[in-house]
Amino acid sequence: MVGATKNLLSRAQLLLDIIVVEVALFLCAFIKGTPDFFVYYYPAVISPFLVWLVYSNSAIYRRHPDRMSQAMSIVFAWTKVVVILIVMAFLFKISGLYSRQVIFSWFMIAAPLQVGVHFFVNAWMKKRKVSKIKPSLIVGGGELSAYLVEHINANPWTTHKIVGVICQGDEEELMVKSIPVLGEFEALRKVVKEKGIKRVYFALHMKSTYPIRDMQLSLIDLNVDIVWAPDIFGLHMVSPSVKEVAGIPLYYLSESPMTEGALLSKILLDKIVASAALLLLSPIMLLAAAAVKATSPGPILFRQERHGLDGKIINVLKFRSMKVHQELASEVSQAVKGDPRLTKVGAFLRKSSIDELPQIINVLKGDMSLVGPRPHAVSHNHFYAKKISIYMSRHRILPGMTGLAQVNGCRGETDTLAKMEKRVEYDLTYINHWSVWLDVRIMIKTVYTLFSKNAY
Repeated sequence: MVGATKNLLSRAQLLLDIIVVEVALFLCAFIKGTPDFFVYYYPAVISPFLVWLVYSNSAIYRRHPDRMSQAMSIVFAWTKVVVILIVMAFLFKISGLYSRQVIFSWFMIAAPLQVGVHFFVNAWMKKRKVSKIKPSLIVGGGELSAYLVEHINANPWTTHKIVGVICQGDEEELMVKSIPVLGEFEALRKVVKEKGIKRVYFALHMKSTYPIRDMQLSLIDLNVDIVWAPDIFGLHMVSPSVKEVAGIPLYYLSESPMTEGALLSKILLDKIVASAALLLLSPIMLLAAAAVKATSPGPILFRQERHGLDGKIINVLKFRSMKVHQELASEVSQAVKGDPRLTKVGAFLRKSSIDELPQIINVLKGDMSLVGPRPHAVSHNHFYAKKISIYMSRHRILPGMTGLAQVNGCRGETDTLAKMEKRVEYDLTYINHWSVWLDVRIMIKTVYTLFSKNAY
């Protein structure tokens, strides 16, 4: 199977990376002529585990659009490994045992060596496979088929290349453009025999009623690989995965991405950063509280019911930025540009996002996370849940003070359905691709978007 082969080759590449890292470390220590050479056995033992952990979660062994992207991924991942080692050395107070020149040289030498090894392996694989191409066929001409053709044919790890497509004349608009149409479903068996096809991918649209079982049976005696690709593009999925239960492969279409290990990592990051932020930002928060109290009658904090994890109702805290007013029953009006309800201090607090700082308390309480889909008012959720079918999937993860949508410009009023759809799209992308490193990048990027012109 392609997946098994790719997995095996990925592990081989990981082993090569570890060998390069180990050889580079001892080479640098040897050249330096350090008197206590054996002290470097400690990083030598730890670094393979870190390389495995970091590289496996950094998309190092996946397909890259170009060499530059691949090289940057390797360098970035290797930098994280070295930074973790340095932090560990300081935490355990053993940094003085190591030569800074050796560590720096190790970092600078191992990076290009790993990049070079990756480039060499890719070139060798491509050259090796030129003479071993196994022609494959794809049945179906929709979005899923186009996706498979693009990624399978560009994958250097597999010898199977799709050379043609079989689809019905009345099927949805043909989206496969890079390979020829070789006939309709009735011609499947004939095409397989004439073209010497070794593998057939069934990638039919979910709405298709053509019996896959009949087509499979028609190919049984031709000794070809038969692969069924479920139409994932016809579904809205949240953190999808494939698992085996009682020997049966099950496709999880919607599942919380927060496994026990992931949840622990996110909670630790939230608590540590939120505690530090509360300590550092407390002077600003005190000044903001005093300004709200002095310039407008009413409470300092505004509490609003919003949906949290799994739709649970939580009270989100903000500095009050509006004059005290009465909302209509079961309705919460969004703030708009030039909103007359805003106080002068409130307008500044919203523009600078200082009004959101009390939500650090929500994070410390466990109601929210630093990063996640922004929680919306309950009435807004009820409204948009009827308009956007996947809207409530946002609640499979803790809501956040900031999120992928916000750092990509989706802030402020959602006065059109398209704006909310775009925000939900970013939220689901975040849920499906969550990692600690993604949270860190979003937090860093948030600093540069605090004074966005879309905030009011």
